[in-house]
Amino acid sequence: MNNLVKITLAIVASLAFIPATKAQSDSNVYNERVVVTSRYKPVVEETQKINVAPTITDTVATMPKSFTYDISTRRLTSLYEPSRIKAARIIGEPATKLYNNYIKLGFGNYLSPLAEVYFNSLRSPDKTYGIRATHRSSWGTIGRAASDDEPPSSTHYGQAPFSLTDITAFGKLITKSHHQLSADLGYQNDFNRYYGFSDSTLHSVMGLIRDSVKKPSYRASYNTVAANFGLKTLNTDVRALGYEANVNVTDLFASYNQNEFNINFDGNMHYGFMIAQKHKAIAYLHLTYNGYINNFNPTELPFGADSTLVAALPVEGQPTTTSTLSSHSYLGLYKANPYIDFIFSGFQIHAGAVIMLDGYNHPGSGKVHVFPDATVGKSFFNDLINATLEARGNMDANSWNYIRTINPYIAPNSPVRATSHFDLAAKVRLNLSKKIDINLYGIYSNLNDDLSFRLDDRYHLNNVFTPVYDSLTRIKLGGSFVFLNDEMLRLEAKGNYYYIYRNKKTQLVGDKRVGLPLYYRPDFDAGICATVNYNDKVIGRLELQLLGRTPYTSVTNTYGVDSTLYLPLRYGLNMEVEYRHNKALSFFLKADNLLFQRYYYWQNYPSYRALFLLGLTYTIPN
Repeated sequence: MNNLVKITLAIVASLAFIPATKAQSDSNVYNERVVVTSRYKPVVEETQKINVAPTITDTVATMPKSFTYDISTRRLTSLYEPSRIKAARIIGEPATKLYNNYIKLGFGNYLSPLAEVYFNSLRSPDKTYGIRATHRSSWGTIGRAASDDEPPSSTHYGQAPFSLTDITAFGKLITKSHHQLSADLGYQNDFNRYYGFSDSTLHSVMGLIRDSVKKPSYRASYNTVAANFGLKTLNTDVRALGYEANVNVTDLFASYNQNEFNINFDGNMHYGFMIAQKHKAIAYLHLTYNGYINNFNPTELPFGADSTLVAALPVEGQPTTTSTLSSHSYLGLYKANPYIDFIFSGFQIHAGAVIMLDGYNHPGSGKVHVFPDATVGKSFFNDLINATLEARGNMDANSWNYIRTINPYIAPNSPVRATSHFDLAAKVRLNLSKKIDINLYGIYSNLNDDLSFRLDDRYHLNNVFTPVYDSLTRIKLGGSFVFLNDEMLRLEAKGNYYYIYRNKKTQLVGDKRVGLPLYYRPDFDAGICATVNYNDKVIGRLELQLLGRTPYTSVTNTYGVDSTLYLPLRYGLNMEVEYRHNKALSFFLKADNLLFQRYYYWQNYPSYRALFLLGLTYTIPN
């Protein structure tokens, strides 16, 4: 009986299933996917569930439908931007006391004085002004002179001074129309000597002893007067035009009657707007102009100049235009840099171009260069990793005033060129924690007229350099590591490794053309620094600097084989300790080159062994 009932129920269920199967095969049945945007929690119940299809009530007729469910998590990006509110004023919190002056005085071995004086206005919502004056110099000698019964010393270079004095007055004013006006006026004197020859070199080449040579005859002194004027709008609202303009005028007066006048204009306009009513973007137009007027009309040259150069100097009583060394030139660089910055789907995008008119390397006619100016960056894993790709190019003028800051021992009237460079870079920043920051990068560079140096063979003592401009490709790999433990300990390490230098200028060696050697380009540089701050009472800093082997010249042996000579590895250990007695008075000790090595940064120019400086800082109470 039970078996008969079971068979009967099975037949009835089969007959009931036939219409349902027919209905599902009907062409009017829809096949759709429903995306559930809520948390999914799978649960298995013990009892069997009856599947009931959901129904939709609408103005159109409804019919049975088949559904497929896709349970997944999707992030919803909010496009809401809150409206601006005025900053709240905190009542009852006293402002930090400010001081309007700062004095720093020190003195060290090698007759090395230090003086810094600062004066500035106190807290003001619309203006600031002040003056600063600094002086740092050293007047020591390198090596020991030989006694009367000894041959001239090969390690005595006489007095090797340097002196830098800078005085600048500055001011800023914010107007009621939200504009910022700024101006500054400054004077700088940079003094040194072409001391790169020993007593033995002087005696063997010139047949002289050091006491017979007047020190002013091989001086190198640079005086600059600079003035800057700026105008800037402080309005950064969307759909508001912003602009900034700066005019800088610099006049360089150097020894041996060198004069370089530079006028620089730097301005930009920016306008914020929305893209597709969702993404904020800012468009920029950056314009710059660098114009130079160079004059050279010498009446003397550094000691040791070739006789043909000395013969070309003006003759006393004759017009100065008879000098074949005299020169006068007008040079200029013009740049237009339109670009746009915006964020799209998490990508930070900077897209633009650099258009240069080169009247520096091509005076009179000019030449147009176009470079890309593009950067794309994105953060991953909640800002744990930030990756950036860059493609950028530009041109930079190697003026007299710039070259002397790189190598102060250059010859008067040195040749000038503008360096053009195109760089492809990949950068990665790792934010592992609030205490650790890591940056890694690789850069491929294509450079034309890149600045370097060699000894000028027109000066017999081999102590005067002339610029060399190479065209090359270079790959640089580098990175930095920073560890910050609150404010007490800070560790930094950084380094760059340069390799695959390839000079585009070649020479024929046998049956092959090989690139010319590249000088004064080290194979690596690195630095490690530790800073300790103990309760803002004792602050210490220890720094180790490394500079790899640096090629400086090539020689040919008796068999006709060329070999490159290198300046040795340079390693320097520097230390600085400051004790803050109170807010007004502190004491410091600064020590450079603690390893006492006689390193060479430029050929034939040895450094001091070690330089110690002891001093204090003081603030006069208001």
